[in-house]
Amino acid sequence: MLLRVVRPLLFVALAGTAAAQAPPPDIGGIWVLNPALTERPQEIGFSPDWAPPPGDEGGRGGGRGRRGGTAFPQAVRESADDSTRKQQLTGEARTPPSHLTIVQRPDAVSIADDQGHSRAFRPTGRLDDLTLGTVTLPTTASWDAGSLVVVYDVESGRQLRYTYTPAANPARLLVNIRFLERGRDGDEVKLTYERPDEHEREAIGGAAGTAAAPASRTPAAPAGAGPAAPAASAARPPMLPPGSELRGLTVIGTQVEDLSPQAAACGLDQNKIKSSVAKILADAGFKTQPLGNEESYVLVSVVTSRLSDGVCVSRYDASLMANGDATFPYLNGTVMVEVPLLRQGGMAGGSPAQHAAGVMDALAKAINGFVAQVRAAGK
Repeated sequence: MLLRVVRPLLFVALAGTAAAQAPPPDIGGIWVLNPALTERPQEIGFSPDWAPPPGDEGGRGGGRGRRGGTAFPQAVRESADDSTRKQQLTGEARTPPSHLTIVQRPDAVSIADDQGHSRAFRPTGRLDDLTLGTVTLPTTASWDAGSLVVVYDVESGRQLRYTYTPAANPARLLVNIRFLERGRDGDEVKLTYERPDEHEREAIGGAAGTAAAPASRTPAAPAGAGPAAPAASAARPPMLPPGSELRGLTVIGTQVEDLSPQAAACGLDQNKIKSSVAKILADAGFKTQPLGNEESYVLVSVVTSRLSDGVCVSRYDASLMANGDATFPYLNGTVMVEVPLLRQGGMAGGSPAQHAAGVMDALAKAINGFVAQVRAAGK
């Protein structure tokens, strides 16, 4: 009889242990913000120090004292560190990053963005001290019901909670930002991030679906009017269709901006990047001037940060540039300008041993994309 009772209890205990050890969801990778699916109030932040917290109706609109008089607000002393945390974290919530790079490991999650912020979290549910510049930032991270929840202790009674929740079909990352004041919910921001390929498809589809603006027409002259005056822009050359700026490109040079010591520590090399880009262009049939003074060239920029846990994160940009003559309505004459014809950029993150290869692969994909678009324009 005892054995019959023990077996069900053992089964329940094992089932509970398996549920507790269920793997967390995968939120790693590169994510791009979709502004159309973002909900962000115009004014967000914590209540003023003299105002009651949200939901405290008794303090709104000038509460009454014990004798029926108006209750005057009490000033709250705020330290310099509290002020720094409140201002910077509120600013990050008001202006969310366009790109996120998340590196997820069994014991840590590193999140970097295109605004220069990079933080590593240990989702243990215990309080950790991160840094915000020179200021300590008490932080608690944990997995909760399929989401990564990060809570920043801004100051006494005030917290900022980030909830990162993955969604499928299509793959998205839902980021909820909530201001918490004395245990009550305050302002809220809802962000939707997508994979770069999905974001580009939506952007291209939206552009293709937009009707082209009708060509301007000269209004008909009223009856009895004299002959119409000649158009003022008759001397201007004809306007070529979009994509014509890529036609006729045969010489494309390569320029790579200087890399930082952090980039070198993460395995990146300026000469290797330049050689790789130049080889792709040469294999595609483009030539290079011997003195490097091409009128058209690929410009590569890589900005790298190394997180406290050793993870490397880089923001890379590749642009196809051209020098050309331009006229402006406010100038009498022609000036030479640099014109960006094409651009591709993104973020890559990983360990130092894998980071350089990831950045090089991303740049190669961007340059091959440039080559394909130039060839398509020439057909």
